[in-house]
Amino acid sequence: MTGGRWAQIEEVGTQRSLRVVSGIARRVPRPLALALMAVIAVYYTLRNGEARRSSRAYLARVWATPEGPEALGSAPGLRTVFRHIREFAVSLYDRVMVLSGALDGVAAEHDGSGEIFAMARANRGALFIGSHLGSTDMLWLISKQYDLRVNVVAFFDNARHINAFFESIDSETHVRVIEIDPDSVRAAFEIRACLERGEVVVILADRLPPGRAVRVAEVDFLGAPARFPFSPFRLASTLGCATYFALCVRTGDARYKTVLRPLGDGAPITRSEREKHARELLERYKSHLEAWCLRFPLQWFNFFDFWERDENR
Repeated sequence: MTGGRWAQIEEVGTQRSLRVVSGIARRVPRPLALALMAVIAVYYTLRNGEARRSSRAYLARVWATPEGPEALGSAPGLRTVFRHIREFAVSLYDRVMVLSGALDGVAAEHDGSGEIFAMARANRGALFIGSHLGSTDMLWLISKQYDLRVNVVAFFDNARHINAFFESIDSETHVRVIEIDPDSVRAAFEIRACLERGEVVVILADRLPPGRAVRVAEVDFLGAPARFPFSPFRLASTLGCATYFALCVRTGDARYKTVLRPLGDGAPITRSEREKHARELLERYKSHLEAWCLRFPLQWFNFFDFWERDENR
């Protein structure tokens, strides 16, 4: 990726940007706020060449699939890139609205969540392997409604600042961001402790952590080889816990759909089979992610060259 790495791109999800959008959410009626999100998206589309080129490259891969023309409606151009970035802005706005309790009218449809609610009642934890498709933070809505404790594993250095932001808008938040390295032994113990307390642990597995030597696995994704972090799948195999593909996508104005699909049932895996099992988990995860990207192509928010092979990404 020319001109920097994905970790160097100023994401709208940083603490400062969250507070800006939070200010809009508190002071501006929703119709006007959504119009402002569109203006912000226009600015970002025109000024951020990296995001614009990466969006178009991703959308071109979607378009080249058999399902692509139906999913996008027309060949991807600048207008489609704008729609992609606008969807990102609206997603961020709704995240802040829900976290602040200002969007009580949000409608959430649950697809495959029943088993998780039963596990929560039985005080059994689960590992959710998510992505940057849709808004994983919208799982907060489920966590509060069903008294689930959610721990989001993060690679970024400012996890404590994001935690402070969550707590500033909701002192009783059920979401905790923990910064740990899934390759470390300490991480496995900390995650196991969360699971044993009957909590949910969420790891996003469609982005390599910056500046860290981590093991990767290459699989075919949207028609081309792509590299995914292998650690979340090795971790799931090692811990022997119930593992789910998880996402939350926007289906309309203030309407969301949470999706959970089983990847592994948590049955004990012998040490000699763990590597093979982890690879199977990755393949299942990739298949689900690809299918949902084709259903909601404008909601995959990785604005960098995902298929780049630079080791220092």
